[in-house]
Order: sequence, then C-alpha cells, then structure tokens
Amino acid sequence: MLNKLKLVLLVSITLLLQACASISPDECQTADWYNLGYGDGQSGYKRDRVNDYAQECSKVNIQVNIEQWQQGYEQGNQMYCAPENGYRLGRDGQSYHGVCFNQQFVQNYNAGKRQYEIDREIQDLKQQIANLKEKLHHEQNDDIKREIRHDIRYLKREIDRLRIPQIIYEIAL
Repeated sequence: MLNKLKLVLLVSITLLLQACASISPDECQTADWYNLGYGDGQSGYKRDRVNDYAQECSKVNIQVNIEQWQQGYEQGNQMYCAPENGYRLGRDGQSYHGVCFNQQFVQNYNAGKRQYEIDREIQDLKQQIANLKEKLHHEQNDDIKREIRHDIRYLKREIDRLRIPQIIYEIAL
C-alpha cells in the first residue's frame, strides 16, 4: 500500500511539474509552433499557455508564432473535446480545465468523473471489509464478532448500492 501511495505521489508531482513547465531557450529556437499548439490543445491545456512560451522565449529574443500555435491548438483541442473523450478522461480521474465548449463533452466528463469517484469509494469500502475480516479473525469475544459481521454486511450492501449506477450505465451503452 505504501509503495502504491509513493507511486501515485511521484506521478502526481511529475504531472504537476510538466503542467508548470514552459519551454527552454533551445526549444524556443527550434519550436514547431503549430505542433506545439496541437499537442497543448490535445492535452487539454488552457489557451493562455502560449503566453508562458512567449514570456520564456522573449528572454532569448525569440518571438513565438502565436498564429501557428493557435491554429494547432484549435485542431488539438477539437480532438481533446470529442464527447467520447470526456467520459474516458473523467473515468481515469484526470483533471479538466474548462477548455471545451462542447456541452456533451462536459456531460460525459462529469459522468466519467462520478464513476471514478464511485470506484474509489468501492475500493475504500473493500479495504475496510478486509480490515474488519482481519480483526474478526483475531477476535475472541462473540459479541464483538457479531458487531464486526454486522459491519461487514453493511459495507457489502453499500458496495452493492454504489454499483447500481455503473450497471445501469453499462446496460445503456
């Protein structure tokens, strides 16, 4: 469990640093602004990201081709904002930064995000059940054992309750 937590933390820090990362002076000189914009749009970055590039590149007297970046960004953003991508992003627990004007994308993202949250809650309940089963295994007092069994049954019903929306959604697809 601790290793999994460390991995999640490491991935989160890496993604955060990438999100904050701008562009190096060498990259300013060789940048393909259209493709850079396309990648930013396809990754769901905000439209003002080009301002970070312009600020960094101005330090080495290089001007960003904002028009090319914007053209690429709009193409990449269309890919990112496809309705079917919304559910996948939400289901994977990825952040959404409000860059899509497509209402179907937003609805799908919210549905996927809710399913992600349900899955996390189910995992948490399963962990609680495993902990209770371990406690039950070592408990000697019959009254406490009965309470633990009751708690386990309750948690299993909660899992079943949480799974119902997922089953309905999968049937609808």
